[in-house]
Amino acid sequence: MQLRYWTHTGGLLLVLATASFRPDAVQANDRTLPPTTPPGVTLVEVVRELSASSDQVLWTRLGDANGGTLFWSQNDTAGVANCVDACAKEFHPLLGSPPASTLDSWSLVRRSNGSLQWAYQGHPLYTWSREQEPGEVATNVGLAETTNLKTAGSLAKAGSLLPPAGWEVARFDPGAGLLVPAGLDVALVASAQAVILTDFDGYTLYEFDGSVDDTTAACSRPRCDSSWLPVMAPALANPIGEFSVATREDGSRQWAYRTRPLYRYRDDLLPGDVHGHGKDARWQIAALSEHFSPEGLSVSTLTGYGDALTLGGMTLYSGSAFEKYWGGRNLRDSFKVAYFRGKRLGGNACADTTCLESWRPFLAPADAESQGFWEVITRPDSSRQWAYKGFALYTYSGDTAPGQNRGQAVYSFTDPAGRADDLERVAWLANIGNAGGGAGVYWNIAKP
Repeated sequence: MQLRYWTHTGGLLLVLATASFRPDAVQANDRTLPPTTPPGVTLVEVVRELSASSDQVLWTRLGDANGGTLFWSQNDTAGVANCVDACAKEFHPLLGSPPASTLDSWSLVRRSNGSLQWAYQGHPLYTWSREQEPGEVATNVGLAETTNLKTAGSLAKAGSLLPPAGWEVARFDPGAGLLVPAGLDVALVASAQAVILTDFDGYTLYEFDGSVDDTTAACSRPRCDSSWLPVMAPALANPIGEFSVATREDGSRQWAYRTRPLYRYRDDLLPGDVHGHGKDARWQIAALSEHFSPEGLSVSTLTGYGDALTLGGMTLYSGSAFEKYWGGRNLRDSFKVAYFRGKRLGGNACADTTCLESWRPFLAPADAESQGFWEVITRPDSSRQWAYKGFALYTYSGDTAPGQNRGQAVYSFTDPAGRADDLERVAWLANIGNAGGGAGVYWNIAKP
């Protein structure tokens, strides 16, 4: 491991280190990708729930290890945290320690008491003591931006908690400050489990790892597999940042990133598809950072359902409380359920002995830390379990081979039959799901 020492303005000393990732990590062959977030910092989708269609993802925010909203202050200057004394009693600095690998958008600022605080793109980060439910404030902000608070849904009401003047929710913006040619973009693509380059339509870009210099694009037709479509550059395009222009054998011009020509994959039919990953070792996803994933986790394609999270090849599932949901949850983009509903459910989607015979928790090791879209939650029996985008994950005993998804659309009804404990669970589940027509847990494939 090689230590690196960075200096920021004001004489602040930052200590970072580089380390290799797991062999199955998304990498660009000869360069290891930085992690998207450091350990203890999460990514959370801010969602607006809609009454007659799938929930709408508004934007992605940063969270603490429990998914709580992170903030930055307009009073802080670059690399300097000015929220101290009385301010710090209400807004608590997000403390950290030097990471095991370099982080492009992340730095550590030293506070007056000597502690180190995480900063994202130069903004020191804080939690707010007034937030009671993880993510509550960020959801309120998202709803306030898109609709009147009086009719905004389950969390934001008139008088809902919003950040005070001078404070903003820390939004995840991986493209900020990156010089990108017109027609290209940077996006968080779930199926790639990475932040990647895309074209103007949102389609995944791939980089060619062949013999190529700054001026000549390899993989020119007819020698190139026609599945790979070059990302063409305008006749007057000039290099910008880490993007250069390569000339193809036919004289046309093609964009290259870090000298590697960029391509689309013909069988990526929709934005967010990454079907070209693993098809040919010479092409890699054009990724800028990779998301954290637990050991053994991968993204697999299930016939009829698209991409899904799998553990050692076995399909992973999440359980959610019954709720009104127009159109069901078997369509491509109908698996989203608001983050806070998963947080409220926690590890209680399946906790009794009978349920655990069918649904097996995806347990987290003792030293696991929340990071990216993954959080470590504590189950009723005190064991630790992985949760993805707020929902605890399980495998299903009915799946006996990789690729099976027999646990999809399984309903676990709660029948109180006059028993006090079950009556209490019915009321609890009905409250989480905001549904009065019955109570129970609906199981569905865990989508990335």
